[in-house]
Order: sequence, then C-alpha cells, then structure tokens
Amino acid sequence: MDRQERDRKRALIVLQIVIYGFLLTMFGIQLYMSFARGWWDL
Repeated sequence: MDRQERDRKRALIVLQIVIYGFLLTMFGIQLYMSFARGWWDL
C-alpha cells in the first residue's frame, strides 16, 4: 500500500514535469519565432 502510494506520487510528479517542460518548450518556440520575425527591436 505504502509503496503503491509512493509510486503514484512519483508518477504524478514526473507527469507534471513532462507537462511543464512541454509548455515551456512551446512558449520558448513562440518567443523564438516572434524574435525571428523581427517583432521586437532589440
């Protein structure tokens, strides 16, 4: 029972890391594309 709970918590943490990593990657790509198009004058 305890081991199952620990495994479930670890799986949830891994899932959250994967989701946040995916969102950050998409955000980074959007940012890079907007810079590449020259929307920002830096």
